[in-house]
Amino acid sequence: MPEQSDLTDLRDRLLDQLAYLIDEVEALKGIIHRVPEPVQRARPLDKEPSLKEVYGLIAGLDAEVYLPRLQAMIAEDEPAFAPVDEDEVIAQKDWNAQAIDAILEQVQAARRALVDWLRALPPDDWHRTGLFDAEHYDVYAVAHYLTQHDADLLRTIGYRLHETNLTDRSRDLPK
Repeated sequence: MPEQSDLTDLRDRLLDQLAYLIDEVEALKGIIHRVPEPVQRARPLDKEPSLKEVYGLIAGLDAEVYLPRLQAMIAEDEPAFAPVDEDEVIAQKDWNAQAIDAILEQVQAARRALVDWLRALPPDDWHRTGLFDAEHYDVYAVAHYLTQHDADLLRTIGYRLHETNLTDRSRDLPK
């Protein structure tokens, strides 16, 4: 088992990474108006979620899936969780009908609640586990998964925005 100081450092780094999304969304609020509304709600290839839906997915997952599951891991002896259908999480709300500013506020509020709850969690409770798709994962592993899932979703948004050629340059950057 890792040293306590290593676990403290790991918790701090995971919490910082999870909280970073709050700051990133705050910075995005200042420039998101440059992305035309049709681009915000466009669904590439008809199966990929729109930019609004991706941010809505992040908010929905944090508030309705991740936080409740983490809470169950602490409250229950043997919690088991079914895989998440992200399309279903997206479909719960009409994200494309909402203003992007409202969606970004929901992302920040949901992530803030998740991070605040994790920050208040006693260190010993980070070792509690839940059963996810026949594998046991502790809170550390779940928090790490969340950081990776954020990166995957935000990378997709970054690629999509780059492909839209939203630039004032006379020549676009190479792709």
